[in-house]
Amino acid sequence: MSIQLQVVLADYAVTHDGKLMMAGAGWSQVGPGPFASALAFMAKVPYDMTGRSITLHAELIDEDGRPALANGNPLALDITFNVDRPAGIRPGSDIDQNLAVQIPPLSLAPGKAYEWRITVNGEQKQEWNRGFFVRALPGS
Repeated sequence: MSIQLQVVLADYAVTHDGKLMMAGAGWSQVGPGPFASALAFMAKVPYDMTGRSITLHAELIDEDGRPALANGNPLALDITFNVDRPAGIRPGSDIDQNLAVQIPPLSLAPGKAYEWRITVNGEQKQEWNRGFFVRALPGS
């Protein structure tokens, strides 16, 4: 069984007390110019995947399928986490795990599309990916 995962693009996202807090969430167009962003992950971890390491990988790809660069380096992140079974949980239940990553301000090429490609323990599903477009400069 695999993780159920929803990924949201936001201006700002944090977790507190197991809950996800977001501001400026749900966008698909930004810029032009530098912009703040965050990736918010809402996972449902199957009961049988608890107690072991789970690795989430996110890589920003440009519209040509190449890694997007930030300060000359590909923009990617890895999050490793472990979900324990809460006391009293019914066997077979999914366990919620919310994660948030604030991305340093980015300045990406205007008029171009980008996509965060997400894998979990090496598994990739198209519905986990999140694309966005950087608006063209005025008059372009």
